[in-house]
Amino acid sequence: MEYNTQKIRLRFFQEIVYQAEGVEKHLMLDGDRKSDGQVEGVCQIRQGADGDLQITVQVKNIGKKPIFLQDVDYIRVKSRDEFIIDGKTMETWQIYRQGRHKNDIPTICCPGDMDGRLLDGIGGMTETGDQTSTADMDHPVLHSDSMTIFHAADQNVLFGYMTGRESLVDCKIVMGTGKDTRGWAIRCGCSPVSVYLEPGKTFDGGVFVIRSGGREQTLIERYAAEKAERYHARRQLKAPSVFCTWYYYGLTVTYEDVKESLEQIQEKRLPFDVFQVDEGWEVTLGEWEPNQKFPCSMKQIADQIREAGMRPGIWTSPFIAHETATVWKQHPEWRLNQKDGSPCLFHMNDTVYYVLDITNPQTWSYFTELYRKLTNDWGYTYHKLDFTRAPVIYEDADFFDPTITLTQAYYQAVKAVRAGMGEKSYFLMCGGLYDPVIGLVDGQRMGADVLSMWVSDINRDGKALPFTVKQNLLRYYMNQWWNNDPDALMVRRQKEMVRNLRLTLGLLNEEEVKTAVVNQYIGGGLMCSTEPLTRIDEDRLYQIEHILPVLEREVEVKKLFSGERFPDTADVFLPEKGWHSLVKINWDDKEEQPASMVLNENWITGLMPGKCYLVAEFYSGQYQTGLYYGDMVQMGVIKPHGSAVFKIQEYDPEQPYIVGSNAHYSMGGEIEALSVKEEQLVLIMNHRFKTNIWYRVLLPKNYESESGDAIITVQVDGAGRKECVIPLKQRCQNE
Repeated sequence: MEYNTQKIRLRFFQEIVYQAEGVEKHLMLDGDRKSDGQVEGVCQIRQGADGDLQITVQVKNIGKKPIFLQDVDYIRVKSRDEFIIDGKTMETWQIYRQGRHKNDIPTICCPGDMDGRLLDGIGGMTETGDQTSTADMDHPVLHSDSMTIFHAADQNVLFGYMTGRESLVDCKIVMGTGKDTRGWAIRCGCSPVSVYLEPGKTFDGGVFVIRSGGREQTLIERYAAEKAERYHARRQLKAPSVFCTWYYYGLTVTYEDVKESLEQIQEKRLPFDVFQVDEGWEVTLGEWEPNQKFPCSMKQIADQIREAGMRPGIWTSPFIAHETATVWKQHPEWRLNQKDGSPCLFHMNDTVYYVLDITNPQTWSYFTELYRKLTNDWGYTYHKLDFTRAPVIYEDADFFDPTITLTQAYYQAVKAVRAGMGEKSYFLMCGGLYDPVIGLVDGQRMGADVLSMWVSDINRDGKALPFTVKQNLLRYYMNQWWNNDPDALMVRRQKEMVRNLRLTLGLLNEEEVKTAVVNQYIGGGLMCSTEPLTRIDEDRLYQIEHILPVLEREVEVKKLFSGERFPDTADVFLPEKGWHSLVKINWDDKEEQPASMVLNENWITGLMPGKCYLVAEFYSGQYQTGLYYGDMVQMGVIKPHGSAVFKIQEYDPEQPYIVGSNAHYSMGGEIEALSVKEEQLVLIMNHRFKTNIWYRVLLPKNYESESGDAIITVQVDGAGRKECVIPLKQRCQNE
């Protein structure tokens, strides 16, 4: 098949790989239908009016004996000369690579440059944020999953897997080195299928698309939106704010810690929606009863959380269990084993766990009953599930049912969890597969566990926070499927470990704190935090004023193919308010950067020529009016590791505007009304913290304060819904 559109030429073919009676066989499809007497392959390729290709492949066992289906490839490109974009071959492109689990590092790299960007895509991260690498720089291979973009000049080609409940997809890019062109190749298909097909049975590989266009964000948005519609995504416009116990107390958490935190949240009037008890409350994984550190029942704790005005949340990890857990004594047949009969082992937090075989339908009933108990009997309606990749990483295990794919089993297992907790519970998935759970979960983690430090001597290149921010940014489009979870915000000052936990450290300087807080804002989904509320400095604690309340946000990462290792620009649109925030991050370790931007589509989506705009910057306090499409704006500088947050709003000189604040990053997102009536400025706001805040208001051109100022500062003391009325006077008409 040859695909030609605009400046793109792609030659590819499909292939089916299977085993029959222990012999590996290959069936290449060079037409709509082909068989070799044992397997029949059916491939349909439809080309739309806009040049899009849609590919489907089905495999049927037409023989008399079972076959083992290994791979179904939609696209095989043998060499770099068979895929050309704008006259450029593979080694000069940039590739937007995704990863299947949260610990993978999505990246944008050039296959011809053996640099840190490529290392990020070949390596990964551990559960605790430490760096790992499997890089073979002599024979590098880049793996991506259901969305991969190839970029050259002003052209983009998107490979997108539009399904995901039957199988996953792997886009494998093999890179040559130097002048060696023989190694360059692409193989994209179900990865791997690894199921037995009985005689007469058919495997449906799903829907794969190839799309091209000049604007990568348009391709990404369309891909994400179509997938959200296909699986009825559960993304909630009002994402929750969550206090989670993990990122200070870890496994040492006690009932006293929970009680103290609840009391402090009430005393300080911190507006969290959810209080989530994380790992450490249970006897052990798989033994879901409270341990001796929790002397009262978990139902009582849920009642106390509810009485404190928050939704009770609880941490579990249903797919793994300690060898001492009762579940193995009652159902040893549920354990996932290797082919030699030894258990599949999952290592986490210095402990080894056994894994449940989710291809056994009896485990699905177990999951349903577990979450029915936690929800209906105990009262927890916010559930965080962790280590959920465990049952799908052992592809060569001895599965109970080898005739269903791991993806199918995973979908059924998560569906069973949802059935137990009910439709009204909030379901946060952490650490599992992405595609199969669209439509089942409400929230999904975007990256590895965060650390409250920028520099870490055990991480690659000595960095910690930059990598988790990168994961969060490059998965921004998944907000169409659920509420993205950037993980917890920790901004405490803590130079010495408490309880011998690295989690308790707080080593961010003042500029790095800005970027840690910004990371929650540009996540586009829920907000989460953990702090020792009795000892944290107030100036650090109340950094959460900048991100609470949680506003509906539509995020788009800009300048994706700028060539930088870490994305540095995000456009945050606030649909309820009608204006944008633009976030810029300075990743440099030494040099300041100008806090600048250009008013055009490359920076902010939806700007219109001829419209007049106002721009204000949060940290510098600077603002400008009378700006138009194409204008450049600079407002101070961004120090190393710091961030700038701009507000961009259509400007009408007859109206008042918030142009500065020490509260929310949106600079007015918590304002319910702002108007001038009968020579009075009326400001109604609902600030949720006890702190004193201020707003700088730019008055309409015909008004000034009683002292003659065009800008006035409105100070609001304490929390709650308040109305401020300030007298004004009209300017003299001859001014």
